[in-house]
Amino acid sequence: MSRQYRGSNRPWMSVLTDDRECPIPAEWVLELSRSFVGDLLADVQRAGVFISSIHCPWEGQLPMFEQFSIPIWVHCAGDASVVDSMLRHYIPSAEALTSATEALKWGQTPADGAWGHAGTWGPPENGRPHLGSGEPQPELIWGDVDYPSGPSDNGCQSGPDGGEQQRMSLDPKEQAPSVFLFPEPERNSGQLQGEDWQAFLAWRREANKKREEKETPAQRQSRLSHATSAGNQDYPAKKTTVFEWQPQEDFQDFHLRIRITKNDVPSVWREYSATTRIYDSFHNEWDLCDALDPTSVPDGDWEDEFFAPPAPPAPPAPLPAPPQPPSRSSFLQDIDQYFGHHEVASSTKYSHGIEHFVSILHFHLGFQLAASTSTPRGRSATFESWIKKMQWLHLCRLIGDVGADVATIPDAQKEIITCFIGYLVTLPTSGLSEMPPNLWDLGPDTSLAVSNVGIRVSYVQLPQQRLYVIEPSLSASLVVWKLIVADAATAVMCLRRDWGSDITKIALNLLQKGVAFKTLQAMAVAPDARHPRTELRSYSPTYTLPPFKAVYADYIVYKQHRHEFMNRPRARAALLYGGLVWRLALHSFGVDDLPSVLEGISQEAVPFGLMLSINDQTYFDDELSEEEVDFMCGTYYSYNNDGTMDKVSWWPRPQAWATSGLNVGFWSTRCEEWFQKRLDNIRQGVSRIRNTSVNDDNGPMTATRWKRSLKFNVGTNKMMKNVDAACSQFLANNATGENDFAVVPCFAEN
Repeated sequence: MSRQYRGSNRPWMSVLTDDRECPIPAEWVLELSRSFVGDLLADVQRAGVFISSIHCPWEGQLPMFEQFSIPIWVHCAGDASVVDSMLRHYIPSAEALTSATEALKWGQTPADGAWGHAGTWGPPENGRPHLGSGEPQPELIWGDVDYPSGPSDNGCQSGPDGGEQQRMSLDPKEQAPSVFLFPEPERNSGQLQGEDWQAFLAWRREANKKREEKETPAQRQSRLSHATSAGNQDYPAKKTTVFEWQPQEDFQDFHLRIRITKNDVPSVWREYSATTRIYDSFHNEWDLCDALDPTSVPDGDWEDEFFAPPAPPAPPAPLPAPPQPPSRSSFLQDIDQYFGHHEVASSTKYSHGIEHFVSILHFHLGFQLAASTSTPRGRSATFESWIKKMQWLHLCRLIGDVGADVATIPDAQKEIITCFIGYLVTLPTSGLSEMPPNLWDLGPDTSLAVSNVGIRVSYVQLPQQRLYVIEPSLSASLVVWKLIVADAATAVMCLRRDWGSDITKIALNLLQKGVAFKTLQAMAVAPDARHPRTELRSYSPTYTLPPFKAVYADYIVYKQHRHEFMNRPRARAALLYGGLVWRLALHSFGVDDLPSVLEGISQEAVPFGLMLSINDQTYFDDELSEEEVDFMCGTYYSYNNDGTMDKVSWWPRPQAWATSGLNVGFWSTRCEEWFQKRLDNIRQGVSRIRNTSVNDDNGPMTATRWKRSLKFNVGTNKMMKNVDAACSQFLANNATGENDFAVVPCFAEN
């Protein structure tokens, strides 16, 4: 809530204005941001906060208090030499205590800049708000901290998964582990630390206006001539610098301004359009940023290099004999022989639960199959521009299909379908009611209900999220667990289906489609039944030292370890995870054994899995830890010489997958084609041209490189956000919190 976060679309303001349950009017939030209450950098005295040196349950907020000069008072209870390792930064040294005590004896106030007082925060330089200027900035700690694994010397368990944190003796020479609040900007990028893309571009505009006032007519004519030339070129000139605003996963997708090398400019340039590029004629620089226009369609059709257009149907012919496999070196044969004692699922193309174009349109997006073929009128300029650019094959890909079975759809119907998707991509969430009611079953006069002949949907409100319960509408459930989904679109999709009232059958359908869900089972257990995850023998990512460059043998080792993990009962959690983690688990588990996942929770669910308290009853389910999710994706933690750590993975981790153009909430044909192509590339070990912009050698990549590789059409993300928002609103208006969460008298085995 500081000055640097003023204006529209700031994170803290969006939290208040975009809340689905109780949105706060934007005018109120804007007024709050302009008041002294919302300006923590103003010269306003603030009440301090007291913390204990032993433990602080909300220590993650302390760096923010420290940044904005809010006093932090530390109560050193008992033996002050034993403190929580995360709080040592706030404990004064003996010299500081002596100095403060002596000053108070003589009625003096400790000088500013002494321990416990924030340093001077300089005024904004050239009107640009930043964390500080002139004076050295205090080190700010923020985000997750890597805890050492295993028990500490005093018998306390350390780690974020419950149990006590590690305690240690206070040593002034040691430094608490920390990361910065904002990432370090790239050198010579012009971006200040903590400055987002909106603030940077706004500052540039103001600075350029001042330069324009001072330039001569000749200078202005020359500059405008260069600007016109730059706008008419297919690619930037060699002397033009190109920057891309890349979201940083470890900093909540904060954007950094990264310079693109000359060799990578052509491939990166095609990922953007005229509405997501900004040219600065004063500096001869281009800025590329998807956030400028989330509905834009990239100029390039580089998806064709990965997803080839479907071949025209050919008459059936006898299948030729399969080609002989390529010869392998004795080294690879030895690796396969050594690790080959584990049974591996077939890597053939998965098609069992794959849905096609019409099914996706109706069941997942809510398109009315009987919609009128008359073209809707009163469309916006953004909508018209999107319709003009969109090709039919691209539209198929946007919703997760590859356009292989759409030849029979009439042209008039294609036009209506294109309009329907266009509304979902271009309309703001607040304007979805403008969609013609005959196109969408979630319109104002919807005939959709929260119950059908087989099931009904209700919700359970937890402190951090709302979960949706799917249960039989007329009869009691025949399974001991509850079918729970966290995604509102999934719950509405189940209402559109005619899957009957058998919860096991419904869950199996979700499982075959790669949709995430939970199987919560009520358990009455002893108080000591829960154990910290440090006691669980599990699989974790590989830790490496620089320089690290993976080879195919590393992938084989990772794959076989993943197969081993999937032989464990609790590995069912990977199949319940959905998305790419589900597909990797299926690659090791096999399709035929999927029904066994629904037999109930494993014995490790109670001591180590997910635990939720609902209606005074405790429910459990198997759940992957964060490290196990990284392990499933083939992640390596590589420590650099400067002490920082990079995470690279053979497969995109969930954060990169969630923002990709492949994430449509289920496993689609397009997802499977990408998966098989990635497998083939890893086996061949030959880099593809389309991935030169992310320096992909078919080995492990960072999250940033994965996000660029998987971006495809950004309209997919916008479409799914609107669908989820509409489904959430529909369930909020119609579903209730009344459900059959009854107590089941089961006990965990010791």
